[in-house]
Amino acid sequence: MMKKIWLTALVSFLPLTAGAEVYTLPGVVVTAEGQKESTLSPRETITEKDMKRMGASNVVEALAMAEGLSLAPAGQSAMGGRQLMIRGMNSSQTLVLVDGHRLADEDTSSSRNMMILNRMSLSDIQEIQVTRGPEGALCGSSAMGGVIDIRTKKPGSGENLAGFMTGKRENTAYFRLDPMKEGRLHVAVDGRIIKNRPLAFYRDSSLSGRADRGWDVPSYGIRRYIGLDSLYDFENENDNTLRFQLHYFDEDQDTRFADTFYGGMALLQNQKSTISRSLWDTSLAYEGNTGKNEYSGQVYYSRLRKNYEETRLDMMKRPASEWDRALYETWGMEAKDRLHLGNHDITVGGEWTKDTYTGTRLSDIHDGREEGREQHSGAIYGSDLWQINSRLTFAPAIRFEKGNRCGFVGIPSAGFAYKVNDHMKVTASYGKGFRTPTISEMYIHMKYSGRLQIDGNPDLNPETSRNMETGLEWQAGKTGWKISWFDQKVKNLIDYEEIGKNSGKYLYVNRNRAQLQGLEGEITHKISSRWTIRGTYTYLDGRDKSAGTRLPNRSRHTLIAALSYEGENPYGISGTLWSTLQKDYLSDEKNYTWNELNLSLQKHWGKYTLTLGMYNILNRKIDALYQDGRAWFAGMEMKW
Repeated sequence: MMKKIWLTALVSFLPLTAGAEVYTLPGVVVTAEGQKESTLSPRETITEKDMKRMGASNVVEALAMAEGLSLAPAGQSAMGGRQLMIRGMNSSQTLVLVDGHRLADEDTSSSRNMMILNRMSLSDIQEIQVTRGPEGALCGSSAMGGVIDIRTKKPGSGENLAGFMTGKRENTAYFRLDPMKEGRLHVAVDGRIIKNRPLAFYRDSSLSGRADRGWDVPSYGIRRYIGLDSLYDFENENDNTLRFQLHYFDEDQDTRFADTFYGGMALLQNQKSTISRSLWDTSLAYEGNTGKNEYSGQVYYSRLRKNYEETRLDMMKRPASEWDRALYETWGMEAKDRLHLGNHDITVGGEWTKDTYTGTRLSDIHDGREEGREQHSGAIYGSDLWQINSRLTFAPAIRFEKGNRCGFVGIPSAGFAYKVNDHMKVTASYGKGFRTPTISEMYIHMKYSGRLQIDGNPDLNPETSRNMETGLEWQAGKTGWKISWFDQKVKNLIDYEEIGKNSGKYLYVNRNRAQLQGLEGEITHKISSRWTIRGTYTYLDGRDKSAGTRLPNRSRHTLIAALSYEGENPYGISGTLWSTLQKDYLSDEKNYTWNELNLSLQKHWGKYTLTLGMYNILNRKIDALYQDGRAWFAGMEMKW
């Protein structure tokens, strides 16, 4: 039992598992701007105007009302991350893209994507597309639950701005310089600095003999961002452009943890950590349009450097420490062409990616030396948006991918949309997804406090999923609604298990299965030219089929209701009042129910905009979930 408690401490506190464990282990028109063509999966677009009305100062806040997306603080870990679940799928099974390409990130099932949204500047973002349902046929590995595609602003808009936001949670100052389009070359610069305030949460929990008592203070410190974006317009008949982007992010964050006890004996005390990360991301993209076809190609490189140090007192009250260095790198290239042939919109493309990880946790000597591993894959894919007749649309897609670690895979999908009449449409789709085992899951050699060891397994198989869904949409005048049912089955889930009895050695294996079924509903009504009301409801039943239990860190019911007002510019008022109800959120074998009421208001004076608002007006604070209480915010922005 003592070894299990030490393993729980390892899982809860180290960056290896800096987020929620998820399985108890673990007709659409698009452009050629890097977006993935649709397989008729439900898609929601959050625009810049939506973000402004919400008073968002970061990407997490901008996604707060996205349907079917959970951004709850990441489980039992106090590292400050957030889960990124679409329809209850694991955060590592959600693919995050920026202008169509991947970013380097930490690579365990409970650290991937947990911090990724913190590394982007909101003033650089044009819109965010959230696709619900597997997009493996077009996007490849990790798109089992869906895709979050963040689209940045292209240079040449003439938008120059500067501003600040302050509040209970953070202080932010930012700017964007983007001169009006003149000539062929356009350059924009974007910068942001954020100071995260320390927020304390009292933890008093017991589970399987372990007790955590004391104050957790999740990540607080400084985050910095700077970006350069340039666009060269060839000004020819094919609208050819060449775009080069270079973005840099770094952060220095501290975390403090509650003490951990077992049987009244202190296992961990005065536990603190310091972590620094820096991210370089660069890409070069070429686009063109002949009228009958839209073509694009891009190459990109992303690297994330992480340095981590933890200090504590062990059970004998002796000083102890752990530290880790890691470098994650991602290279990629993609080319595709979208052809308009009669009733067909056909997309064909190819993609190649390579990931490397160099760090202290890949070495089996455990003396601080760094080892390196890599994995790569190549793929071809194709899709068709076929308008069979005036009522029926068919969207098949297929992807063939081969990697040096996962072998050959074929990922199909297909969707139908049938227009019953001018107001009603029926949709149905089927799709598969997969997730290639990461380098850590295959090759990690990690010891903790000299007592426990977790080893990777190079023989792991990819996680796979199958999704079926059907939906009904209705639109008439100012009112529209939609409802859909989905059924997701996942197998070969990656977990770790003990090798031998009481050995303290654990190995990653494929062993778990899960099923997630649910219902999604949305209704929108345009009350007037200025007032809009919107409501969404998600029912989710997630089951660990291997253990016969409900999956943790998910709400069974989620209800969002929002009232938005768009005043007359340039001197009007705009804003949003919204409420989020989470019912039966399972965590640590307990169910939680709470409601958040939020308000954001903007007053415009020509070039100036004042923002005022408050999150969680009803002050519903839940320490066990790192759910903060009432939080005010205010800011000012100037454009010229």
